[in-house]
Amino acid sequence: MLNQGTKTVPADQRDPLATDEYLTVEEVAAMLKLAPKTVQNKISAGVFKRGVHYFKSEIVGVRFKRSAIVASIEQPAHERTHDHGIPMAKGYTLGR
Repeated sequence: MLNQGTKTVPADQRDPLATDEYLTVEEVAAMLKLAPKTVQNKISAGVFKRGVHYFKSEIVGVRFKRSAIVASIEQPAHERTHDHGIPMAKGYTLGR
């Protein structure tokens, strides 16, 4: 059981998206109200960075770190770094 404020919620009734630190592509898509393909496209475009926002393992595949996703959403626009390069499929950035 988990105590949420003044009420206790049984473990089988908790929202897993609200408590799990590591999320699948589908769970991140649901959390951000995006299609899973959009999340995959953001990985390819370099919006989500490997080792920062997500990790990839042969055992479990791609897993996003909830705290990194939340931090990137809540970060003020003036604090974001603007990388004007174009991320390429082979892992380098064109124009940097």
